[in-house]
Amino acid sequence: MNRASFFGHIGLLFTVLVILSSCGKRDSAVDLVTFPLHGIVTEVDTAASRVTVRHDEIPNYMPAMAMPFKVKNPALLRGLAPGDSIGATLAVSRTESWLETLQVLHKGEQMQVLSADQIEFQHLVREGEEIPDLRLLNQDGKTLRISDFRGKALALTFVYTRCPLPDFCIRMSEHFRQTQQALKSDRSVDGRWHLLTISFDPSFDRPSVLKQYGRNYGADFSDWDFGTDPDTSGKDLASFADGFGLSYAPSEGLIDHNLRTVVVDPRGRLVKVFQGNEWKSEELVEALRRAAG
Repeated sequence: MNRASFFGHIGLLFTVLVILSSCGKRDSAVDLVTFPLHGIVTEVDTAASRVTVRHDEIPNYMPAMAMPFKVKNPALLRGLAPGDSIGATLAVSRTESWLETLQVLHKGEQMQVLSADQIEFQHLVREGEEIPDLRLLNQDGKTLRISDFRGKALALTFVYTRCPLPDFCIRMSEHFRQTQQALKSDRSVDGRWHLLTISFDPSFDRPSVLKQYGRNYGADFSDWDFGTDPDTSGKDLASFADGFGLSYAPSEGLIDHNLRTVVVDPRGRLVKVFQGNEWKSEELVEALRRAAG
């Protein structure tokens, strides 16, 4: 399958659900698709009811990668530890995903915990500080910099286009779609805002892929750019993302990541960082309006 047809299939979630009904088990009454999932636990967060699993490929849906999954039944996490081999059922609806069942297949050895002096600490950008002037390649193959958006309130988020889960990158892109629609209808901030979606998968998400991805979300590229590191190694992008607490680990086709969305004022200073995926697009719209003045 070539890249264009791939993104025609997964760019919008309702399209994903229609196509994947033949790949997983689908409950048509609730638009729910389920898939068997097997992998190794790398982290257990009982407070957030999440478990990170380095899982095998789910054929025709998601490549092998490490991802944090929501678990609605806290009892499933009891006794679970990093290193455990598990079998689970991944449930995917139109708006969220979670592990419906989870069974330990084999208890693993305790994973190594690094000491403080073995960890390279993040250098976080603080509110009010100017953010780094990252160089990017956008959906048209044009080189741009963060400083090109000076004079406007800027919202930027991080995704990778192959991410298939509705409550991760797809939700971030849908939030941006809603934000663009809301701000375009608000004449009080006309011309004083911009959206920027940054891919942390530069080896795959080249300009043509980014352009198709943006089209899938109805993006008006005049005020919503999609960019990635011009260098496919992504070294500069990794350093930039680290400043906002974004962590991602591409390795052998795996991408384990959290979520960060950033608001920057017209002078290039950090205003706010939205962490995770529990916020609403209305909150981003309001933050951009305030930042725009």
